[in-house]
Amino acid sequence: MKNRVSLRAHELNPYLGARVLSDSQVEICVWSPTVNQVQVYLEGRENEKPFCLEKQSGGYHVGVMGEAHPGDCYYLSFDGGPKRPDPASRFQPHGVHGPSQIVAQDFVWTDSLWQGVARESLVIYELHIGTFTESGTFRGASERLDELVDLGVTAIELMPLADCPGRWNWGYDGVCLFAPNRNYGTPDDLKFLIDTAHAKGLSVFLDVVYNHFGPEGNYLAESGPYLSPRHTTVWGAAPNFDDPEYGEGLRRFFIANAIHWLDEYHFDGLRVDAIHCMKDESEFHVVADISENVRSWSARARRSVMLIAETNVFDREMQTPISDGGYGFDAQWCDDFLHSVFAVAKPGEQLCHRRYETGADLQQTLRCGYIHEGTLRGDRGRVRGRQSADRQGLVYCIQHHDFVGNHPAGKRLHQVTSTETQQAAAALLLLSPAIPMLFMGEEFCCESPFLFFVDFGDEHLRKAVVEGRKREYPQHDWSMSTLPTDAMAFHDSKVGSVLDGNGRMRAWYQKLLACRKNWVDDGTLTQQTMTVDTDVDFGIFILRYRTGGKCVTVATRLSDGSAKHEVVDFSATGDLILDSCPEQTSTMQLLPNHAKVFLQTFD
Repeated sequence: MKNRVSLRAHELNPYLGARVLSDSQVEICVWSPTVNQVQVYLEGRENEKPFCLEKQSGGYHVGVMGEAHPGDCYYLSFDGGPKRPDPASRFQPHGVHGPSQIVAQDFVWTDSLWQGVARESLVIYELHIGTFTESGTFRGASERLDELVDLGVTAIELMPLADCPGRWNWGYDGVCLFAPNRNYGTPDDLKFLIDTAHAKGLSVFLDVVYNHFGPEGNYLAESGPYLSPRHTTVWGAAPNFDDPEYGEGLRRFFIANAIHWLDEYHFDGLRVDAIHCMKDESEFHVVADISENVRSWSARARRSVMLIAETNVFDREMQTPISDGGYGFDAQWCDDFLHSVFAVAKPGEQLCHRRYETGADLQQTLRCGYIHEGTLRGDRGRVRGRQSADRQGLVYCIQHHDFVGNHPAGKRLHQVTSTETQQAAAALLLLSPAIPMLFMGEEFCCESPFLFFVDFGDEHLRKAVVEGRKREYPQHDWSMSTLPTDAMAFHDSKVGSVLDGNGRMRAWYQKLLACRKNWVDDGTLTQQTMTVDTDVDFGIFILRYRTGGKCVTVATRLSDGSAKHEVVDFSATGDLILDSCPEQTSTMQLLPNHAKVFLQTFD
């Protein structure tokens, strides 16, 4: 029986939880360093004496059970306490309060030749499995992939899947970190979705939450020192990453979880949620530890994977190699683009905690890449005139789950502004050198909201969520909003069919993405070839890309509704190839919330 301490952190994943050795033998391994005895109870055999695991060095309890089979369910008991799920459970068929299930690793993959999508070719589509289709399942999502490929998308990003309480949830309340949410299907159903996506040329990323555990169904404190006594979050208990005695063991648990999704499910990368909230005062931050071990696994597996950080502000250290004192990530979300665009379209409205200046902030974002800067351990705030960021390492969008879901009515960009505004903003997004990301339904102006929803069983928690939303976003009027604890919040958030959406908007996105692909492939659409021209007073923002044989001009005019009929002339040369409202203006004029794209070629 191999001692788990001898395994390097990036090798631990296959050994945690229940591992099938044969048709009738299962090995169970649990990290519980503060527990003297871990007992295993098989469902249906409650009258039998529980099986006791053997405690090894490093706090791992290990044992091989006979007459245990894939599909069997089991509980663990820690020092004679209540029956609880396995901390590394691979599946919770009856929910996070129920038993864990033994899962066979016998899925037949067909993606052995899959190499993933290069960073410069990424067009990401963020989606929530439960609301992306009427069935709300992994199998259901696989049936819509052709629709995304036809649009021009090259990757999908799934909101968190770690199992959490209730019938529906955004996913950020996960407590069973290794178990995909049973409401969406089985582990093999998730593998089918990813295998199908790879066959169609789509990379698949997963949003993972390592800054906190969910507030309901979190039994980890009973199984070991998983929860920090020093750090807290508003969302739930913080992990114990920097404990002087047990921190290393917990880091190994989280590293194993990251690699679990990449190895067992073939995800192409991870988006790490609110990475700035991963509290760790150790000399070597857990973020760097995860990154370093993922790179070690990647080299060993000969698979290239993406690490994307949600950093809250631009963090120059995030993409700096670990050998140079950074964290070695490939990309990071940059919300400054989204909120700078919105500040032009809806000046005075605030959909986040920061205030953005109308026009000036979008001008700086286009020229430098960002407005706010900071590091995991340093100051964070607004900056002016700093060096430009590598746009190919920034993920831009004009709406995402937080932007839409934190609006009291869950309204989308076209609903709080106009379809014309979204068309102009989409041109600026999709023909920028940054990595573009769409939010599900955006491309056809989905009329369904995307509301915040939870299904906690604890009445105290249900009330706390309702009141907490009001406190977190006091600038909004919540009096007429659907409560996040109301079942309608989930059911109303289904995106519906593309056939019921705005066909003109989808065609516009499709054309923009076709142009993007062509210009990325031929080297036109790069940060090095780009110049930015702006006229903030008129809301004009122009990107120009000059290469040896061509010049591409992306001219957009964003404004609020106060200047609807004012037309301005601008300077452009070349053939007009895209126009968001071709019937209304000459080629040298821009209406408010209007976009044009010109192509000039040279001999």
